[in-house]
Amino acid sequence: MAWSKGKTLKNDRYTIQEILGRGRFSVTYLANDTQNDHKIVIKTAKDVWLNPIKFQQLQDSLSKEAFELAKCNHPHIVQVKERFREENILCIVMEYISGQTLDKRDNKIIPEKEGLNYIQQIGNALIEVHRHQLLHRDIRPGNIIIRTGKAEAVLIDFGLALNFDHELTKTRTEELAEGFAPIECYSRDGKRSAYTDIYSLGATLYELLTEITPSVLLNVNWKINP
Repeated sequence: MAWSKGKTLKNDRYTIQEILGRGRFSVTYLANDTQNDHKIVIKTAKDVWLNPIKFQQLQDSLSKEAFELAKCNHPHIVQVKERFREENILCIVMEYISGQTLDKRDNKIIPEKEGLNYIQQIGNALIEVHRHQLLHRDIRPGNIIIRTGKAEAVLIDFGLALNFDHELTKTRTEELAEGFAPIECYSRDGKRSAYTDIYSLGATLYELLTEITPSVLLNVNWKINP
């Protein structure tokens, strides 16, 4: 189920404007905060194929991670403002960032100094994320936005549900950004840690400086000479 334009939430405080995106586990909306007439983003869990018990587990997982993410007070991390439930659906309210994601940039190849500056900013953001025992899990140019009129990169669209219940996601390859996901993400039993995000950050820098998407690791013919 997805809400339509004009739908009001939390006792008419928020008004849905449009759907920004749909993932396997979530729907993301652009909305208006009627208290201050500011744009905000609302992310909700999606229940189209989960039974009630699994859906509740998904929402609990999302809520817990959103709570931890809200503690990450950093200029290069999208800010989580609050959580609430509407029609028994968890809603995560986040700041709206005016700008353009790096995958939509006009100049496809970014100057080295500029690219390194963005990657350093996101790297500093990841230090804060990892300090709270969180992973982003989906770092790529499309999830880094440059604020309008500023050379400031912000990490958005955390994959809050991508670690949810392995039996539901199988190998989860359909959710992975090809070329940016490290090898452990292609395995149900692959161990993920801070290095998972660091690999994706390095792959992002490579793409920014060369306009070449890194090879998909599953397609690489690994040969180690003795």
